[in-house]
Amino acid sequence: MRPWPNRRAAGSASRTGSALLVGLLVTACGEAAPASSAPRRPTMAAELRPAAAAIDARRFEEARRIAQAYLGEHAHDPQALFLIGLSHAYADNHGAARPFLEQTLARAPDFDLAWEPLARTRFLLGDLAGARAAWTSYAERAPADPKGPHGLGLVALEETRLDEAEAHFRRALACFDALEPRQAAARAGERSESHARLGEVRLAAGDLAGARAELLRAIELSDGNLSALYTLGLVHRRLGEEALADAVAARYERARAARLAPQGTAPR
Repeated sequence: MRPWPNRRAAGSASRTGSALLVGLLVTACGEAAPASSAPRRPTMAAELRPAAAAIDARRFEEARRIAQAYLGEHAHDPQALFLIGLSHAYADNHGAARPFLEQTLARAPDFDLAWEPLARTRFLLGDLAGARAAWTSYAERAPADPKGPHGLGLVALEETRLDEAEAHFRRALACFDALEPRQAAARAGERSESHARLGEVRLAAGDLAGARAELLRAIELSDGNLSALYTLGLVHRRLGEEALADAVAARYERARAARLAPQGTAPR
């Protein structure tokens, strides 16, 4: 197997489309769900809706052109700044994304949806303290969204604070349990990441059986989860299950080739 997949990159791989167009109509995990508990954001101007649609379609340069043009007439508009930042973040240009997301929140601190992409951008740039602060703000503002505790778990895992990381990932999974079924199905890839990271925690703690269970669940939810496949291979080898480890290694390589293949082509 290849070196351990980058945990930060793996953490950014699960995206469910633009957060701009979807409100989370749930409150703290397991409780009733009044509509007022959705993360807040300023009302989007009609002129910016094509930019949001372009981001959903991964036409990032088009989105930026639209948002920049709007900024020319409405300087420092937080929605336009957010769209530009998000377009960079979704293109994995986090150095470019960060100032726009930070400007968004400087202009509109109650723009709840901006805190999570800012946290992820800081995390991917190696700013763990900044990421923790932003994910903490998001978790307080959107307590039903698994992204808050999952992100805090990523920071704790990066810092090898295993008990804290496990508590955050289990909280994230409880939030997934509380989602309504259609939303839960749409976010299966994100849930897979929480199980995968929890598997890493259990492996680091020496609990091979617990790690295997979490990693198998992660792969059940997303059979192309590279980090889960890789870590499961490690667990099988430590358990002396060489045939299973070899089979998982082959699945990992196929999934990796599929991830790298241009769209519309099938890896050989």
